[in-house]
Amino acid sequence: MRSVSPIPLAVSAAGPPRSWRPRDLGDLPTPQLLEAVVTSVYEGHPWDELARRFVARALPDLERSIVAGTIYRRCRRAGFGLPRRAELQRRPLSGDIAAEAVEDCLERFKAQVLPKGEWDPGQGVSLEDFFTSCCLPDVANSWRRHLRQVPPHVVELDALDEPGQAGVLALAANPPADPAAVAELRDFVTSTLAPLSPQDRMAFVLREQGWSPAEIARILSIERSAFDTRISRARKAARARRTP
Repeated sequence: MRSVSPIPLAVSAAGPPRSWRPRDLGDLPTPQLLEAVVTSVYEGHPWDELARRFVARALPDLERSIVAGTIYRRCRRAGFGLPRRAELQRRPLSGDIAAEAVEDCLERFKAQVLPKGEWDPGQGVSLEDFFTSCCLPDVANSWRRHLRQVPPHVVELDALDEPGQAGVLALAANPPADPAAVAELRDFVTSTLAPLSPQDRMAFVLREQGWSPAEIARILSIERSAFDTRISRARKAARARRTP
């Protein structure tokens, strides 16, 4: 199979791009879909379908790698060192880093990588896997952006997580030096949030970390009104736990 031609060569001989419909593209093999993307000048439904496949492949892979810690080795092999920071491996930051990297890579892939024909199908690597590997420098950039936002001295309240439930990252900035005080802080937050459902707990923690209601509603895939209800319920539960 030949490598992908740059845009000028692909458009000049083919004439006007074909008008593709979404239903024509779903079952199209990726190499053929890429040809449709090139002849469509990287616009319209062909690009949307290719971008969807890239995100479906790369996003969960990168987030799993961040959570598991294998992202350090993967980035190092690609020539991008990551400063180790456990807080960035936890939700929601792990998902944010992965999503930002994929979004940035999509723009670069569309503007530079694919038009230059940098993917070589003869190497035996699928285009989706090639895209995922191209996301690693963007992971490194996103990692460093988030690293600058994390306080230098934090304690991770990992006791909020329970087996089988979605983990929630809660950080106490500039914690007390006394280990007993740290343990007391962890126990207080854990007992305060323990009665809440996993989603109520996540909504409460994200709100206290400064996320906007609109952002949290999007993360939890709920309506804004549902978010307000969750926050009200969480605060009532917290007040009840603090009352002697």
